[in-house]
Amino acid sequence: MDKKSEYEARLITLGDSLVGKSCLIIRYIEDKYFTNYLSTIGFDLKYKLVSLNNGEKLKLTIHDTAGEERFRALSKNYIKKADGILVVYDITNKNSFLNVENWIKCAKDELSLDIPILLIGNKSDLEDERKISYKEGEDLAKKYGINFFETSCFNGKNVELCFNNISEKMYEYLKNKENNDTNKKKILVFQKNKKKCC
Repeated sequence: MDKKSEYEARLITLGDSLVGKSCLIIRYIEDKYFTNYLSTIGFDLKYKLVSLNNGEKLKLTIHDTAGEERFRALSKNYIKKADGILVVYDITNKNSFLNVENWIKCAKDELSLDIPILLIGNKSDLEDERKISYKEGEDLAKKYGINFFETSCFNGKNVELCFNNISEKMYEYLKNKENNDTNKKKILVFQKNKKKCC
């Protein structure tokens, strides 16, 4: 990758249907909230040019995947190409939280161990309907060594913060991956050109 060019990263959203994955993306990209947003059928794509803390730019492609069981195989195909993962659950829906470990396992089975994964507990504005405590979400994230945020698509709380966080981590991941690939090429060239002693 040319150092002068912008890095390109593919971010995949995972989680059960109706946890608010699409609404999170719309809030981040357009700063809008829709009360009657339809469930994603298959997948959808959104794009954003992100300014990183170091002044670099990141071309972000966000793959919004469907959470329904019939689309799981399709989600796996996109996971394989991911540079980062957002796993989302609904703090008012116990089952969506219980399924988080399956989503994380699905991602880790398809990807390298050091790929950035972020856990999001969505709908934090619905405090009166909460079924999952903040500590439960935090403890689960600690178990897998990943970051955790609670967000609200309704009022925008922490939405930009969590996308900025994963974008920074994806940039570092891509940079390290690029350096490792360069080092491997150098080793292969050295081994190819090395003369035999006898």
